[in-house]
Amino acid sequence: MTVEKKAQLREKLIGFQRSIADLKRELDRQAQDFSDRETRLLSGFFEVMDAFEALEANLEAKKESLDKPARMMKKNIQSISKKLYRTFTSNGIERIRFEEGKANMAQCKILDTRQAPDLPEETLLEIVKNGYINTGNGKVLRKAEVITVHNN
Repeated sequence: MTVEKKAQLREKLIGFQRSIADLKRELDRQAQDFSDRETRLLSGFFEVMDAFEALEANLEAKKESLDKPARMMKKNIQSISKKLYRTFTSNGIERIRFEEGKANMAQCKILDTRQAPDLPEETLLEIVKNGYINTGNGKVLRKAEVITVHNN
């Protein structure tokens, strides 16, 4: 092989390597863009779920005074909420569960604390907003907003 031929092959190889590196960067950028869009979309759906949960809680608190159309509306809201949650679970997204009843900083955002001398520190008193986790990779998609025990 001649020196010129080797130089041409070397230049082609370098060109291919640059193209591969450029394609890898573009693929990484597209993957990040997709992840960002997915996060924004899920965030919107979580807000919709929050709205349904708030409606359900308000209607439940007033259930004794609801007329027939309001009771039907309550059932419809519950049905839509269940369908949305089933869509989450079928795609590997679950509500964060706190089996031990304690706040976990990786999964919680503490909004407030209250004293409760009869309970241990960091015991969950209230979940203000549910958190969600991707069960496939364990990634927290949204931290739960909670109120916990803090005794001074």
